[in-house]
Amino acid sequence: MRTRAFKRSILLPWEPKQTRPIQTERRKHAGSAMVVFRKFYGKLISLIIIAICYSIVESKIIQGELRTKENWAFITRFCFLSELGMFEYDIEYPKEFKTQNILLYYDEKNQWPAVYKKNKSCREKESVLFVPNGQVIYLNESTFRSGCFESTEEGMSGWLHCHSRRTFQSRRERWWFIAISNCDANMGLFLRYRFTMTNDEHNLWFKHFSADELYILQMDIFFLVLYAVLLLMSFVEAQALRARHLFHRTYTLYLFSVILECTGLSFLCAYYALYAQEGSAGIELKLIGKVLEALSTLLLLTLLIFIAKGYTVTRGRLRKKTLLKIAAFLWIYIVVYVILFLYERKFFDPGQVLYIYESPAGYGIIGLRLIGWAWFVYAVIFTMMHYPEKSNFYTKLFLLYSVWFLSAPVVILISTFIVPKWVREKLLNTVELFISIAAHFVFFVLTRPSKANKNFPYHVRTSQIGVMLQTNGTTPIGDSSLDKFAHHPYALTSPNPTPNYAAIFGIQANGNHQPPTEMVTYGPGLRPSAPPLPDAIARQS
Repeated sequence: MRTRAFKRSILLPWEPKQTRPIQTERRKHAGSAMVVFRKFYGKLISLIIIAICYSIVESKIIQGELRTKENWAFITRFCFLSELGMFEYDIEYPKEFKTQNILLYYDEKNQWPAVYKKNKSCREKESVLFVPNGQVIYLNESTFRSGCFESTEEGMSGWLHCHSRRTFQSRRERWWFIAISNCDANMGLFLRYRFTMTNDEHNLWFKHFSADELYILQMDIFFLVLYAVLLLMSFVEAQALRARHLFHRTYTLYLFSVILECTGLSFLCAYYALYAQEGSAGIELKLIGKVLEALSTLLLLTLLIFIAKGYTVTRGRLRKKTLLKIAAFLWIYIVVYVILFLYERKFFDPGQVLYIYESPAGYGIIGLRLIGWAWFVYAVIFTMMHYPEKSNFYTKLFLLYSVWFLSAPVVILISTFIVPKWVREKLLNTVELFISIAAHFVFFVLTRPSKANKNFPYHVRTSQIGVMLQTNGTTPIGDSSLDKFAHHPYALTSPNPTPNYAAIFGIQANGNHQPPTEMVTYGPGLRPSAPPLPDAIARQS
């Protein structure tokens, strides 16, 4: 078996002892996104993306050259809408290889699943198709509406050129799988092809998208707008916290998580917008968006473990042993995520409709999420035992974010075993975005610096922690120390650009001490030498 590409091509994984058809797509503006990503997010993640991204362009305008000694070969798949879906082909091949056929399988059990990766002959694989329904297109001059004629181009003498279209009618949107066959061939298969697959050619929002991807662009734009509003409100809240000296590092983690999610959605919107317009787009854009969303989730998980441990709420630092455990957990999480993306790009079979988490790495993500939740619950319980006055905040944190921790495993399992494959991608995209923005919005509400917010977690100011850090925590401020803050539910004051140094450190803002206000008593029966003010005035009069 031999495959040869013309133009720029993508090599797709294939089943054993069969062809690896090489598909080429148009590449436009693929490199610019990587340059921006390196500039803002560092070389390490960029190298990971380059290692993952062996496919240059993702598209449903597919062209390539197929050459194999086998007599049956899979090319691609697409989810078509009923009556609106259109399949257009443009094929050239030498006459000595005729008659080659286009085979159109759909996703019922007695169709594609019955032949793909099954030990069946070419005739047996063709036998499940119903010719009167147009599932077999014979590529020769005598077949009605095949669009085949002898090529008249220079240098193409003895070649057939076939160009035509097909529409699909079914009870619902269906996955259709396109294969090439010639069961009578002794020399195998050889052809050059260009396939264009569309849904609703007159609607830009639908045209180039597979039916399982419809509305993804619209939902991404909608949630990007929501995240932009949330980010703006979060910056306003950050300024309010900064004015009260309550802008802690945990809130900084939250801000970075929102920024990464917002940036990731921007890349995804750019990818799908290019895809909608051109029918192809640089896969780097989509991959960068997914990586940024994964980093946002990782930062939020880190934030929740820190908060559950009481960091910046009941203590100013964590033990080194705890920090090492958290660091090890996060590194394992990152490695599993990298394996997840690599596995999808390199080992997912294009002949099967798979969810990204249908892999060993995906199940590893489920396990790590459950471990993170158990750790979160353990830390919250012990923090509440030592600081019961924080129960308002920690009770809501536990209940709401337990839903967030458990939502990922539940969604993955439901999507794998229950959700139909022709609606899975667009449905899960919406569900995951809703869960993500809900998690960020809950933290925004819980940390709102308002006197009406009885769940506000912070009561020790950043200026106090700064003083403790200067002495390595050996000198406490009042009843507070780095390892154990004073017991107080929350402390909010009106915004004041000039800190109340007397209340915080016991000194004046200008550095001068006030005169002592204590009075010395003279013992029982003794009076001060100076008479009271009213008596003195009466004597003078």
